[in-house]
Amino acid sequence: MDKEIQEYLDSYKVDFPNEEEIESSIEYIMAEAVPKARTAHLFQQRAKGLIGNCARELLRFGGLFWGLNVLFLLLGVITLVTYKTDPYLTAFALSPLPFIIGILEILKSKNEGLIELEMTLKYNLQQIFISRLLVVGLFNLVVNIVISSICVVVIPDVIFIKLLLSWTIPYVVVTGLAFLIAMKLKGNGASGTLLAIWFAVCYGLLQVNDIREMIVELDIMPAAGILLAGIVLWLINMRKLKRIEIGREYHGA
Repeated sequence: MDKEIQEYLDSYKVDFPNEEEIESSIEYIMAEAVPKARTAHLFQQRAKGLIGNCARELLRFGGLFWGLNVLFLLLGVITLVTYKTDPYLTAFALSPLPFIIGILEILKSKNEGLIELEMTLKYNLQQIFISRLLVVGLFNLVVNIVISSICVVVIPDVIFIKLLLSWTIPYVVVTGLAFLIAMKLKGNGASGTLLAIWFAVCYGLLQVNDIREMIVELDIMPAAGILLAGIVLWLINMRKLKRIEIGREYHGA
């Protein structure tokens, strides 16, 4: 049997390509390969498209979003300057508020029943949601930086690292959890409900001395672990946003 197989294999001929076929294959591969310049140009085009989407969505944000954010920012400034409140606790309580308010704008497609309509636009639904998320997230970041700068000016002996940790943790973790919850809620009351929950949580936490001290004295390593958990929450959120483009799973979220 082995001999028969060997004879069969010996009789089998492999036709190697000639030089013209080899050159043709190389030309085809070179034409299909994306050069670095084209890759950079594609990235530049996508970045421009994202910036354009963000600017367009920003102009569509309602007055309630801007009014509440200005109100809470003024509240933070007044409490710091006039009442000399603890800068760490103030930053902790105020840091996720712009994003929680912005959930109303981010999810307005769902609340107003415009999911199917926006799926037909030039920019897909996923790009629209990411643009809104980026606008609200960057605005929230700017507000937190402003509040931190005021803290540093008003209270010169404030410890910058502690102040940074005081607002980055709720900025990442609380916003991620709030958005995850908001995608499961129905109707326009998600932002109001989450604001009420956050105020209640802050009030409860700040009534306990041990918790207040823990927030202020949190070390780098535990803070890094909490921030990692927040990043995981946002990865879950991004996965859910990706599924919006696929079809109707968003309605059942």
